[in-house]
Formats: sequence, C-alpha cells, structure tokens
Amino acid sequence: MSTSYEPIFDKFIKKLKNDDQFFSYKGMDTEELEEILKDHLNSLLDRAVSYIYKFGNPDINLYNRSDDIQKFDVDLVNQEIDLLSDLMYTCYIQEQRNKIKAFGLTFKSSELNVFSPANERKSTLDMIKGLEEESINSIQNYLSRERKTWEYKTIYRSGST
Repeated sequence: MSTSYEPIFDKFIKKLKNDDQFFSYKGMDTEELEEILKDHLNSLLDRAVSYIYKFGNPDINLYNRSDDIQKFDVDLVNQEIDLLSDLMYTCYIQEQRNKIKAFGLTFKSSELNVFSPANERKSTLDMIKGLEEESINSIQNYLSRERKTWEYKTIYRSGST
C-alpha cells in the first residue's frame, strides 16, 4: 500500500506546459538536469504537504513518505493527488512573487518599470493572491471530508482512513 510521487508530479508538470522558466537549465547533461528537477519537485511537494498542515491535520500522515524511493507509505485517493499537485503549483507560483519582491528591493521604481511595468506586477500579485485563496479553500474542503467517501465529516462520523 503506497502511492508513487509520479502521478502528482505528472499533474503538476502538465500545469507548466507553457512555462519555459521551470525547465530552463542550459549546459547541463541529462543526469544533472534530472537530479535538479527531482530536487525541485521534492521541495515543492514538501512545501505542499506543509501547506496542508497549516490548516489542520489530515486523516493520514502525509509526512510518512520517502523522497529516496519517491513514494508515500499510504494509498492516496485521487482528491489528495489533485490537491497536492495544485498546491505544488501554488508553491511554485509563490516563488514568482518572491522574485517580484526581490526586484522591488533591488531597484528603484523607475528602474523596475524597465523590467516590468507596475500594472503587470500588480496583476501578477493579484493572480497569486487569488490562487492562494483558492488553495486555502481546497485545503479546508479536503480537511472537512472523509478521504475515501468524500462525504462531509460530522460529529457522528469523522476521521476514518
């Protein structure tokens, strides 16, 4: 009983099909590239799992997994696979916000507008904020349901794995 990281990573990567930045590692051989991508994907998955725990404890231990063999020690349901890939995407997009903030600290407004106009930065930050709100709603929805039946938990029936 285990779930490979592969279906989660596959769903995440499909969300990035038009994002050249994620895959832009020039001058590296295939082995180095695979190792860097694996590390980045594992980091995003770890952040996605931690994001869930900020809002409560799931019915299963999502920390019970091995990055070495790329598997969770439990069988994840489809909703968990979808949620983790969505949260990985949110965490990836949050990296873009961090870049925007770093640019803002490094350059004056007039210099910064050469790279990215203020309205473009604001639109990106608004999009990230909306994505974060959507992620929080998804986490709260997940935590309020029985993971196998997807029925809402009640005081009469809760916490089954």
